[in-house]
Amino acid sequence: MVFEVVAAEPSDIPAIASMHIAAFKGDPIMGQLMPKASYQDQYDYFANFYRKHFAEKQLTGSVFHKVIETETGKLVGLAKWKYAYSLTPEQQAEKKKLDTKRTYPEGTNVALYEHIFGELDNLRKKNCDEYKDYCKPPSRHRFAMAPANCYTVLHILIIDPAYQRKGLGTMLIRESLAAADRDNARAYVEASPKGLGLYKKYGWKECDEIVVDMRHHGGTRVCSGMCLMREPGASKRS
Repeated sequence: MVFEVVAAEPSDIPAIASMHIAAFKGDPIMGQLMPKASYQDQYDYFANFYRKHFAEKQLTGSVFHKVIETETGKLVGLAKWKYAYSLTPEQQAEKKKLDTKRTYPEGTNVALYEHIFGELDNLRKKNCDEYKDYCKPPSRHRFAMAPANCYTVLHILIIDPAYQRKGLGTMLIRESLAAADRDNARAYVEASPKGLGLYKKYGWKECDEIVVDMRHHGGTRVCSGMCLMREPGASKRS
């Protein structure tokens, strides 16, 4: 099979939503967010989630890349990178319209959902300032770049479970890491234990940890994930 990285578009949202559900189904934390929600309700929720993110990218300069299987055109992976941005008052008003209160499908573990993403937001704010210190996105010159010690954030990385272990994660991050190096930018990511190997292979180092006691949310054990930062120019391990 031959694969290619190209820009993701809003027309990809149905495939992205389905892939998102499949990719996180077995995750010990993320897979427990909607334990009793129907597939259709989950699909509708994540389709709306990605519609919002694609709508915001016109304002914020986020970049979406997808991996496709060249022969069939099937979407099998997605990455979203977040960068610095500044908005006019009119753009701020437009973004505020998009920032509607989250409505969860029936069967969502709301307490767990809000706990996890609240903690992730706090850790991101602790480790980098996403509204001031991100580097510019490639070829987006209207966005300001900090002169040194700036950041980019790998916000989303998903691979279709049927296509994992084929180097697709590497394909999705390699170009953006090269751009970060050219901009002298650090790169931040949050990772499950399953993803640590890929990130460490490309120079990320652990900088913080999120610990979730699933026993408080209907589970049976304590689970954890890592926050990682990659310094500009960090070389890929051989």
